[in-house]
Amino acid sequence: MTTKDVKQNQLVTRETRWKPMVWRIYKVDDQGKYETTVERYDDHLVMTVPFADASHEKAEEVKQRVLRNESSSIEYFMYKRLLDPKALAQAMGVAVWRLKRHFKPDVFKKLDRNKLQEYAKIFKVQVDDLINFREDA
Repeated sequence: MTTKDVKQNQLVTRETRWKPMVWRIYKVDDQGKYETTVERYDDHLVMTVPFADASHEKAEEVKQRVLRNESSSIEYFMYKRLLDPKALAQAMGVAVWRLKRHFKPDVFKKLDRNKLQEYAKIFKVQVDDLINFREDA
């Protein structure tokens, strides 16, 4: 069989192969029966409000540690940008244990400029904001 033997309506394109991300939502109507609705999300990052609130609380806690020189600004910006160690390590292309070493102020001070630029790009801040810790960045 060749591509000439396949009819046009039988061709499967990439767009039809991949299903959009949908959520089926169940709720009870006025008669006590379940009804479902389907909502489509084009963005693959769907987050909940409790997660965002917890992450911002953690960022505030880490901010105090950064100000006391007990942690690096990397940990603060990680939580501020709603990331977790696993997601940030994956974005940086390093192991989680190595990323957590970068949270230590002594190790953070030894990071080279290229590594800091990678972090700054992910956090959408300037390198100087990481080095001098500007929380409003």
